[in-house]
Amino acid sequence: MSVFRFQQFDVIQSKNPLKVGTDSMLLGSFIDPASATTALDIGAGTGVLSLMVLQKKPNIQLDAVEIHSAAAEECLLNLKNSPWGKSTQIHAIDFLAYYPSKQYDLIFSNPPFYLDGLKSGDKLIDQAKHISRETYELFIRKTSELLSEYGRFYVIVPFDQFNYILSVAKQNGLHPSQKITIHATAEKLNSRVILVFEKCEGTLIESALTIRLTGGGYTPEYIALTKHYHHTDLTAKN
Repeated sequence: MSVFRFQQFDVIQSKNPLKVGTDSMLLGSFIDPASATTALDIGAGTGVLSLMVLQKKPNIQLDAVEIHSAAAEECLLNLKNSPWGKSTQIHAIDFLAYYPSKQYDLIFSNPPFYLDGLKSGDKLIDQAKHISRETYELFIRKTSELLSEYGRFYVIVPFDQFNYILSVAKQNGLHPSQKITIHATAEKLNSRVILVFEKCEGTLIESALTIRLTGGGYTPEYIALTKHYHHTDLTAKN
């Protein structure tokens, strides 16, 4: 059984086409649920982002949507095995076919990264990693509809998709309030970008974070960001 261990919970990931990785660790660590009472995890996978949010705010009412039935079952198992399973509902359904009777103060997603790219031939992996532009635009539109007036939407995307998602978001009434540029190393710049969108247009706050040191090991910034989640001591690897 494949298990990824965190400080306060474990993530079983035997049935999920995508495993826990640095992108999830980054996004989950940056999400701030302090002002939210309701939350939605789109494409929950193993449930790792939901669990990271629940660790920060255990009483938040959270819905998780996952299209793959086997992955949704594993997500449910991970949440039940955690201290916070009672405040979460798992919906094994396509997000575009999900019609809740409420809006959410907090929405977050680690969506498929590849837009109209070459596929592997594995249906589950391709669905997890690839998305058409048409579907992506429907995803952003529906997210905007489900976001409350003062809610926030967190998403991580490849850096080269920044202008595209910015354009689609603005067409659907979402404005960027935060932009965190992720560098793999000081030499490998602009790997990912974490974006926070809101319905009210305001000043964009920009920052950057580098994950690894040039000679190996993690940067102090990355260690500080993820210190409440990583099961192992990252400073020992530097």
